Amino acid sequence: MASPTPSQSDTVTTNSTSSDSEMETVVTNTNIRCPYCMEPFSMPKVLSCFHTFCQPCLEKMTDASTFKVHCHICKFDTYIGDGGLPALKTNYAVINMIEATQFEPSTLHCRSCKGGTASEAVSRCIECANFLCSNCTMAHRFMHCFNGHRVVNLSELANKEDDGGGENLEKAVSCPDHVTQKLAYYCRTCRVPICKDCDHREGHQCVFLSDVTESEVGQLKMMEEETYKKAAELRANANIMAHVSSLLKRQYAKAQMDIDQTFTYFHGMLEERKKEAMKQLDEAFNSKQVAISDTTLRMHESVDKLGVAGEFISRALKSAAPVENLLLKGFIESRLQNIFNFLPDVHTPAQFDLEFVSNFQAIEAAVRNTFGYVRQGYEYSESRKVQPIARPNGYHQQSPTVTSNGNFTFTMPPSQPKEPTMDLPAAAAFFTSTDNGQYEKWSNGLDLQAASPPPDVFSTSADPVLELTSKMSTISNHPPKSNIRRQKMIYHHRFGEFGMREAQFTEPSGVTTDCQDNIVVADTNNHRIQIFDKDGRFKFQFGESGKRDGQMLYPNRVAVVKSTGDIIVTERSPTHQVQIYNKWGQFVRKFGANILQHPRGVAVDSRGRIVIVECKVMRVLIFDMDGNVLNKFGCSKHLQFPNSVVVNDNEEIFISDNRAHCVKVFNYAGIYLRQIGGEGITNYPIGVGINSRGEVLVADNHNNFNITTFTQDGQLLSALESKVKHAQCFDVALMSDGSVVLASKDYKLYIYKYM
Repeated sequence: MASPTPSQSDTVTTNSTSSDSEMETVVTNTNIRCPYCMEPFSMPKVLSCFHTFCQPCLEKMTDASTFKVHCHICKFDTYIGDGGLPALKTNYAVINMIEATQFEPSTLHCRSCKGGTASEAVSRCIECANFLCSNCTMAHRFMHCFNGHRVVNLSELANKEDDGGGENLEKAVSCPDHVTQKLAYYCRTCRVPICKDCDHREGHQCVFLSDVTESEVGQLKMMEEETYKKAAELRANANIMAHVSSLLKRQYAKAQMDIDQTFTYFHGMLEERKKEAMKQLDEAFNSKQVAISDTTLRMHESVDKLGVAGEFISRALKSAAPVENLLLKGFIESRLQNIFNFLPDVHTPAQFDLEFVSNFQAIEAAVRNTFGYVRQGYEYSESRKVQPIARPNGYHQQSPTVTSNGNFTFTMPPSQPKEPTMDLPAAAAFFTSTDNGQYEKWSNGLDLQAASPPPDVFSTSADPVLELTSKMSTISNHPPKSNIRRQKMIYHHRFGEFGMREAQFTEPSGVTTDCQDNIVVADTNNHRIQIFDKDGRFKFQFGESGKRDGQMLYPNRVAVVKSTGDIIVTERSPTHQVQIYNKWGQFVRKFGANILQHPRGVAVDSRGRIVIVECKVMRVLIFDMDGNVLNKFGCSKHLQFPNSVVVNDNEEIFISDNRAHCVKVFNYAGIYLRQIGGEGITNYPIGVGINSRGEVLVADNHNNFNITTFTQDGQLLSALESKVKHAQCFDVALMSDGSVVLASKDYKLYIYKYM
């Protein structure tokens, strides 16, 4: 058997040092050197990202608290099972490459010695891929823990071409579970090689390994071809997306210019309207001022005439005889009649009132409806084609006209030819317009899982780009407009910041309160639950990353059993399950991993029944405290994107629907009952709750953080909005003192007073 010839990268280079003039041989092939320690591999293990490291190096890279290895190259996390690092797959290709590489024995050192200076290597263990000194060689040959390991002297490896002993040194693969046995069979059912001692259940189809090796390796080769083919496709699509990104940036710049141009036009129209209104005001003021001056002058003239008449009558009464006065009476009455009839009503000032009546709601509606909007994507249906927005052609256009009720309307200039727009090739479908919601949201913005864990590119789930497209295909072009006037409110306390320590969050996606008004927060990306008192002071926390009892992965919603204080936690992908902890944070039980798919809202009724609403699949499940399913029903006909749930004592389920802009009510049997709120009142709701008065509170984050209160029958009671704008809100919870706790994307929790 001929010894393989090393490639240029496999060669051994000899460097001379000026200090001791010793000759040192360095293996330069990067394929057989660990990227962490830069030494030849020792027990090479493959991570989930396909990168290989020495097992001792992996021990240094392992996070004992999270049971995962953080790849030194691609930063991908590999979770370690119960078997630990030895259970990871061995990179046999690296072992064989090391065997095929020529080494100078005098320059290699033992990689198995645990302390002190490593001795010169005299042999190599084929199973461990370790170079061994004489002591370690003896240990490998006689110690029970190394049974099945084959140790070959370095001189034999170097001379195997000359003595023709290559066939004797060919490695036979040992069974991972039975190291003394060789793999000789193949289980078609489990799709793994096995030895004669492997215990496979009856009914498994086992054949000789030699009968299937060629076909299985052929499939592996086809997989290799598909891998490179898929990589080429993704590379081409990435180039397309880069081109789309550049086009998107240019369209963004053009849209900014259009917005500025539209604003300038509106500003010019408003200036024209302001001048006209000021002119009308001046005319009205002058006309009324002239009327007042004329009336005042007439009154002064009448006073003077009455004074003269009074003196005339007084002299007549003193000097004239009664009969003579009777002769003058008719003349005096006729002359004073007009003066007596002239008496302006100065006690009714309404006729002299002057004010400018503003219709702010009409102005807001007019601006929103005529200013324009941001269109995402293209609608090719002629029946839904958007009319082009008129462009200004100078500001001396027809002035706004005033309607009979005092409102004014704009007369837009003639439509100009629309400038050619840049079309997005092939990938334009990725930007198809549709929802203002993730939060999906949780509000009226678009945040593509900014707070979610990074996608697993090696998972078996659907293409992330397709998921992105499906989410973006539900974004609404026109957010609904608020039709009610709201009272202002301001938060009286806030707490929290970004981080992983106490009272810090990386995604506070779920919040609830217990009967003492303690605030329970699901810190999703930190894989824990934090408890605070009603003033936001940290009390304690529990949970850590993992799948064992007492551990959790991405908890997203929480609820509290009021009678016992038990905390109900739902987890999103990848576990999709429910966990129950007592009020001190001690694990009780978990269930639902084989039933739940996308839990999004959780509530507990007065009898301890757990109600969970699922997004995407639009389903409601009702469990008892032991995890038994009491009922489940689909509600896709009525829901579009549910994100929160609450129940009352009449077995009615209130579900907030972010995209339908309302709350839908069902009974426990799954029968749809009614709707609360709607477009223009509860736009993009993020949560729903029932306070101590039995009122239904709907929270949304449209323009501001809003709270709208209804009776359980759906009658509007009150409407409030915050003075502070929040970029994105995750969840809300009610407190017994009439406060609401808001979990925000800025890693803080705000407490608002609404009662």
